[in-house]
Amino acid sequence: MSGRWPEAALKSILAILLLALAGCTVMVPQYRGEDAGYRFILHQPVTIPADRTRVYIQGGRVSTGFNSYAVSCSLEVRALAEEPRTVQPDTFVVYRIQQFFEEVAAAHWKPVQLASLKLADAAVDSGPSDIFRGFHFWLHSDQQPDVLRLTCRGVFAAPWEAYPPTYEEIVETLGEVADLKSATETIPPGKF
Repeated sequence: MSGRWPEAALKSILAILLLALAGCTVMVPQYRGEDAGYRFILHQPVTIPADRTRVYIQGGRVSTGFNSYAVSCSLEVRALAEEPRTVQPDTFVVYRIQQFFEEVAAAHWKPVQLASLKLADAAVDSGPSDIFRGFHFWLHSDQQPDVLRLTCRGVFAAPWEAYPPTYEEIVETLGEVADLKSATETIPPGKF
């Protein structure tokens, strides 16, 4: 054999890769006329900075960062862009609500190791990492199809203390920027 892969092996690898990629596409829900019974109403223009896909809303203000120890929301778009984009005031249909938790591990922590096989005076915490719990509100607007979702998270805490934000906390953190309201009438599929 001259170092080439047999054709059958290449076809098998290609088939596995195609199946794996097909599985990845279902991770982002696609709008199919669903209605979860809520509307996200954006009251003012919100600018997404260049090379970003989200901005945060906390305490009724829009920013590019957030305080981990207070309820926050982020408005997200589907793709990166080299230039800033503005999401215009609009009413978005919430077509899916998904609970989530996000684990955040300490980054860049390296214990000091001296001329020994033991760690030198480093306290190694083998306990669980702190987490956020929250909700993804998947959004749809015919006028602004690039807007993906509103993500609202509770405070950063140990897993047994973390909780998703309540509806009241979400409304409070959105402030005058936006509202999340229960729809008085749901929209039948395909009638947007």
